[in-house]
Amino acid sequence: MPRAKVNGAEIYYEETGSGPPIILSAGGLNGLLEGYRPVMEGLSQEHRVISYDRRFGGQSRSPIVVQTWDMVCQDLVGLMDALDIEQAYLGGGSFAPGISMGCAARYPNRVRAIFPSNIAGGIMCNSYLGTKLFRSLDMAANQGMKAVVAALDRSDRCAPFVPDQVQYDPEFRRTLESMAPEDFGQVMRDTIRALFDGPYVSLGMTKEMLKGIRTPTLVMPGHDDVHPREVAEAVHRLIPNSRWAEVPPHSEAPDKYVSRVLEFLAEVEAGAN
Repeated sequence: MPRAKVNGAEIYYEETGSGPPIILSAGGLNGLLEGYRPVMEGLSQEHRVISYDRRFGGQSRSPIVVQTWDMVCQDLVGLMDALDIEQAYLGGGSFAPGISMGCAARYPNRVRAIFPSNIAGGIMCNSYLGTKLFRSLDMAANQGMKAVVAALDRSDRCAPFVPDQVQYDPEFRRTLESMAPEDFGQVMRDTIRALFDGPYVSLGMTKEMLKGIRTPTLVMPGHDDVHPREVAEAVHRLIPNSRWAEVPPHSEAPDKYVSRVLEFLAEVEAGAN
């Protein structure tokens, strides 16, 4: 089971194919790579494709720490370093555009192009994700840490935030159960502030950050309350020379997603030659 030691965590990843590397970051607060398996094979026709469980998701391992936008970007770049990748194409949907666009803003020399999709943001998105974190801290304060650990429920998208590691790592589970509720609650509060308390157009991205991106960009919109079309339109207007594609999220139309992404990356490759 491949894991890379990155930024104080062990990041589980999967890869397939060869060629210019693509890295797909996962959405949600936990971030599970499994949602990208339907498109990894198609994208790997011409590229080395890597996806990974973010530090609190799936098979990755991490201590309980405050999740920040700097951290999620450092995790991705750290994974690139561990895999000896100097520069990559970055994609992903929902929460993940905050990572791909954030890396383009913070580490422009490491990013060849980005193709954010199903872009999340706005008050409904912040309320949805923030409530998951708040439910965890409230449960810790009123019911104790064992209740928090037991609340992990992948079938309930509104369930409290709980790291997936509690499912397969008995030592981590015991450590989390014995954590002081007030300490856990403070991590959740600080995470809410770090992720949502800012002048963000989309998750993690301010107007100034978006205006400063010079990386080739393909924007693909979402179409629901958490991923409102108007957020993607604002991102498209602000990133200089970004391109727009009316492509459904990869989970809904994987073949269309693969086709348009490969077309975009071929255009970027051709422009570099």
